[in-house]
Amino acid sequence: MPTLRIEGVEKSFSGKRVLDNVSLEVEKERFTALLGPTGAGKTTLMKIIAGTLRPDRGKIYLGDREITGIRPRFRKIAMISQGYNLYPNLTVFENIASPLRAEKRPDSEVEKRVTKQADILRIRHLLGKQPHELSGGEAQRVALGRALVRDADIFLLDEPLTGLDYKLREEMTHELKEILRAENVRGAVLLYATPNYEEALFMNKNTILMSQGRVRWHGDTLEGYKTPPSLDFAKYFYSPPMNLFDCALEKKDGNLFLVASKEISLPVTHLKDELKEEEYVLGLQTHAFHFEKRTHMMEITFTLTLADVTPAGTVLHMEFDGKRINGYFPFPKDFPRGLLQLFVDPEDFFIFGKKSGLLITKYRSK
Repeated sequence: MPTLRIEGVEKSFSGKRVLDNVSLEVEKERFTALLGPTGAGKTTLMKIIAGTLRPDRGKIYLGDREITGIRPRFRKIAMISQGYNLYPNLTVFENIASPLRAEKRPDSEVEKRVTKQADILRIRHLLGKQPHELSGGEAQRVALGRALVRDADIFLLDEPLTGLDYKLREEMTHELKEILRAENVRGAVLLYATPNYEEALFMNKNTILMSQGRVRWHGDTLEGYKTPPSLDFAKYFYSPPMNLFDCALEKKDGNLFLVASKEISLPVTHLKDELKEEEYVLGLQTHAFHFEKRTHMMEITFTLTLADVTPAGTVLHMEFDGKRINGYFPFPKDFPRGLLQLFVDPEDFFIFGKKSGLLITKYRSK
């Protein structure tokens, strides 16, 4: 099966640019997340891929075949939207069977494929029910079945778990990962839109990060999480978000330093060939704080304003040099408000160019 390729796609509504020169490539058999906040352009892009919207500019290719002007029914694309859109007057069986009926498949084939898909989704006992008799999780499975029963080249999932409550969404995230490994989606392009970075990290090998109608980054999800490629990524891909400190390149006694405050100053003379800008941003993951000092660590005093304690860990909300800072510790523990001394390994800092917004390097000592 071919690769999905998008070249220079633009789309505006009422004079407002929703997609701005979007170009990307999604490989077959690579579960890819389309990650971004509400309004990033994810749904608009998916509708253009599916053919229900026409781009103002740009082209869509499936392999070497341009499909920009091809009607949706001839694209072999299956799409699941947020609202499920089940046919209220049809049974679960007929909802799942509807795309096969539209293709005029024989009744025997319809029966075989629908029951097989129902078994994969564990909803065979629901085949005789109507949509109004289903729970949110059951309706979500039926919508998945209706899409996955098709022989599609591309599967588009547009925030399919958004309408579910937290507990059910968490359960379905795990189930969906297994479901989408099923035999009938192998060989196809699978694009999963979500505003939730945890879903992207858990479910997908590759991530496309979008904001304000543009593709900000595209690459390996885990590698991006470990080494954020840009400030856009650092601000959005983590919860709590990465801590960012504005800093400047200063020269003292013939040596260069990146200085964010009296307590955060990194010697960078050995990195001078990589530092070509005047202003920078230092990034620090929320889990990079320590209670005990080890060799070469810097000591920083914060003002603790709130500790959010959960069974999964504790998030510290702090203030430092007029900024809000977050720290995460993987254990539940209460902390009193007030001054708190923590320690940081300088090599946990990431150096970004403030103007370019791109990662320059992770800090390293001489």
